Amino acid sequence: MTAHNNRSARTRLFALSLCFCAVLAACKDDNKAATTPSTSKSPSASGATQPAKDPAREQAAARTTYSQAYNRLIDDNRSVAAKYKSYVQMNVNGKSPSGNSFYGSPSDVQSIADDLKKARATGSGDAALDAAVDGVVATGEKLVAIWTPMDPYYRSKSFLEDKWVKGRAADADMNAAFKGLLASIDTLGSELDRVQEASRTERMAKLKAEGDLLNYHTLASMAVAKKFVNALDQVDGLKNKDAIAKVDAAASELQASLEELSKALEEAKAQAKAKGDEGKAPNYNYASLHGSLLNMIGQWRTFKDNKFPSTFKNIVSYYNSAVGSYNRGFGR
Repeated sequence: MTAHNNRSARTRLFALSLCFCAVLAACKDDNKAATTPSTSKSPSASGATQPAKDPAREQAAARTTYSQAYNRLIDDNRSVAAKYKSYVQMNVNGKSPSGNSFYGSPSDVQSIADDLKKARATGSGDAALDAAVDGVVATGEKLVAIWTPMDPYYRSKSFLEDKWVKGRAADADMNAAFKGLLASIDTLGSELDRVQEASRTERMAKLKAEGDLLNYHTLASMAVAKKFVNALDQVDGLKNKDAIAKVDAAASELQASLEELSKALEEAKAQAKAKGDEGKAPNYNYASLHGSLLNMIGQWRTFKDNKFPSTFKNIVSYYNSAVGSYNRGFGR
């Protein structure tokens, strides 16, 4: 593991959208309060009336934006960690620096910081989560401030002209700024995990009480999948036997959960067919999520057999694919 990426595989795991009610409302008509605009009006400056703001809805939207921004910050080869890795590989202060690997742009970071600031103006209603966002914005903009004047230098390969003098002078600040942002991203990820778990627990209780087993088992499976990948982060190349046992146990638990999800999915299909309304059959994303998580388990068992790093990456990719299916939603 590199020192700047202490969350290992976890830094590459996408966050679920936190706006659970908005995501799942399209599946049932049981949450009209979350989908029907308020009929109350408030006067605008021009004298016309505008819909009254719903603080809870705005906070849910902010949490969703936070999740989306986090996913962009950790998104595989476009992640901040990947950009920093490419910078480190230049070995700016080494004996033989290389100018072939550094990529990315400070505008990428600024764009995400701008989206976070816009959502932060409303806030999520959770002080610790908002503080984590403030941290990402502050460290992100610090990196942008240091990187921006260096960007033309690296793009034009001016280091070949000045023999890396300017690059070496800025190297300590570049390293510190990248590491500061990466630490803030980890903090944001932890806070998103916490808030997401509370939202999931509350939502699952409501779904179970309503008899909505399809969405209940979908969330249940995603919860076990998260436990699976968090344990996966500790296996250390199959050296940690206790962690391997935890992943194996989570894999078995997830497979059982997916069997329940499969039953609920087939029952929902049968109900739509019995009513002669094939158009209301469950959205494809349910099956996509289900398949991705099954493949994730399969790749784990394959990895234990072949120990290929590419197989390990596939495990994470399948989890992220399942999260993507969830975040796309299940409406029509």
